[in-house]
Amino acid sequence: MRRRDAADPDDIAGAAPPAGAAPRPGAALPTDAAPLTDGYGESRPSDKETKREGPARLEIRDLVVSFGGLRAVDNVSATVEPGTIVGLIGPNGSGKTTLLDTISGLVPPTEGSLLLDGEDLGEYIPEERAELGVVRSFQDCRLYPELSVEDTLLLYEDSHRRVSVLATTLQLPWARRTERDKRRAVDRVIASFGLERFRYHLTGHLSTGTRRVVDLASIVLAGPRLLLLDEPTAGIAQREAEAFIPLLQRLQEVTGSTVLLVEHDVPLVFELCSTVIVMQTGTVVVSGSPDVVREDPRALAAYLGASDAALNVTGPTRAGTDAGPVAGSGPGTDAGSGAAV
Repeated sequence: MRRRDAADPDDIAGAAPPAGAAPRPGAALPTDAAPLTDGYGESRPSDKETKREGPARLEIRDLVVSFGGLRAVDNVSATVEPGTIVGLIGPNGSGKTTLLDTISGLVPPTEGSLLLDGEDLGEYIPEERAELGVVRSFQDCRLYPELSVEDTLLLYEDSHRRVSVLATTLQLPWARRTERDKRRAVDRVIASFGLERFRYHLTGHLSTGTRRVVDLASIVLAGPRLLLLDEPTAGIAQREAEAFIPLLQRLQEVTGSTVLLVEHDVPLVFELCSTVIVMQTGTVVVSGSPDVVREDPRALAAYLGASDAALNVTGPTRAGTDAGPVAGSGPGTDAGSGAAV
């Protein structure tokens, strides 16, 4: 009898059955079998599903978003090139967040079109856009206050994987492998963002700065190709905002995504972004490099103003140093967390 080499128990359990025998639960099926099942009639996810990779290119063409008689976004056109960080600045009510809502699919456009890598997003619902790699963050840092940091990240990771309740309950081989892969991914993100000391802390008990870091960690798990960041430094202290400059740079490097950033901290935008778009009352006032926008009289009149203080809120980070603590200070906060990428 031919000797069988030692193998991983999961691989043995997933081996093909003899000819004519009924497939075992979780057994591998021929590649031409359709659909894949777990042996109990539930669909099994394919291990090799085609998914677009690399940073996305976004084209905004003559976009209009109206609410009754109000045009929140009025004939906006712009192009966000792959792998770049583009900043959106402007006064409150200028249409910045509405533009992000429209790109992510939460608000339908009245006129115009949105193209992702040349493909019209008009018929895509938000969930389908997420599958294309369009990932959105929100100003209020939407986490689960009753869950720990680890459980929150596991939940985010789980939401991007196809699972079978029956296969997971029965602990079939592929389900066990999926669970191991999921935990490895979360462990890597926790280590990268310096969140190990907060692993078992409830997110509702964390400071605003640390919750922001957890939110950014969940974004990495989503594998974005186009990342829409809506005021990532909102509600945090100025010292913490300064620490977010290298943190956001690292986030873009790790994900390899294209970033569209809405932010009121003008120096942070000028430091991070290769292109800055200034909006006012739903329209684009000026678009260009930070140096061009900084000197443009239209941008100065619309938002930047003539005060040097407005352009120097966030001081430059010290060269050769890592991001400082992002957690808050004072009673009830996690001062000196050091959570950073």
